[in-house]
Amino acid sequence: MKGQLPERFQILPATVPFYVPGFRSLDSGENFVLAPGPVDCGRWFDDFVARVSQAVGVAHLPVCRMSDGEFLLLFGAQQPSPRHSLPKRIRIRCRQAFERIRSRFLGFRACTAPGISSGAMSYAEIASQRPVLSRAYGDVASKGILALHLSHSRVPFQEQYFPAVGQWLKQEDIALTLANYAPFYFVYGLLRGPAFPRLVAGRRLLMVHSAVGAKRNAIVKSLQAVGPRSIEWLGISATRSFAETLDLSRLQEKPDICLIGAGVGKAALFPQLEPLQVPCIDAGYTFEVWADPDRQWDRPFMTPDSDMDVSRVRYLSKVDHAALAIRSSHVTT
Repeated sequence: MKGQLPERFQILPATVPFYVPGFRSLDSGENFVLAPGPVDCGRWFDDFVARVSQAVGVAHLPVCRMSDGEFLLLFGAQQPSPRHSLPKRIRIRCRQAFERIRSRFLGFRACTAPGISSGAMSYAEIASQRPVLSRAYGDVASKGILALHLSHSRVPFQEQYFPAVGQWLKQEDIALTLANYAPFYFVYGLLRGPAFPRLVAGRRLLMVHSAVGAKRNAIVKSLQAVGPRSIEWLGISATRSFAETLDLSRLQEKPDICLIGAGVGKAALFPQLEPLQVPCIDAGYTFEVWADPDRQWDRPFMTPDSDMDVSRVRYLSKVDHAALAIRSSHVTT
């Protein structure tokens, strides 16, 4: 396989071709994902969507994504992938050294996009929160679905964390299966693809997010276009979701689905939402696209094939699909 991962990065038994139904314009033939066993991604995605749909209004089902931001917070900086060129590895190590010094003074800072925070912690809080969040992610695996970013392609992105993820899975005694693990981008595929209107039409939605004012209004307007019965909002901090205490008594009615945008501290919120007994989906960057549709072009799996115009498809055919399929900002939330 072109661009094959080093052996120690192959932390799951199988490597399968990666794609998301409804987003086939991103297929390049060079995108792969680690899996618990041989599986077709189309069937895997359909099973994922079905499980979420079956829980609507009746069962607690946390769906939480983990990528470079969450990995960095939990495991710290890791040695760059040997698939990078030597000059690239040297640049990465120099940047990591600078970030270690900076974090001593400023703590942890992450952005889901320029100017949009996905978390901030002091240096002391990093140490205290790591075990708390680690257990919370383990709880998601036991009760719902971890959407881990274990995709890889010709251009390395976040794969340097794979060995640390493998050690963490052993430490937390988490056995990944096709039921409790899904590829990171399946969540985007659910929220931005043809399954989403079917999921939310006529349903009561709960938003857990920091947006206020015009941005909140824009998000609500985008969601109203798919016909939910109602939309309710629980406001949280834009930077310190890990410290939030959610007051569910404020809710006017029981929701059918909860959508969460809470950055790298989000794992702390899922246990608090369990009394609702509904799917709780980590939507993350999707909130930014609901607020401003132009942002859909800044991240893969935000625009389904049905919305691709001819000019955009031509553009995609010219760019490096392998890089695009896993490209993101420094922190993916």
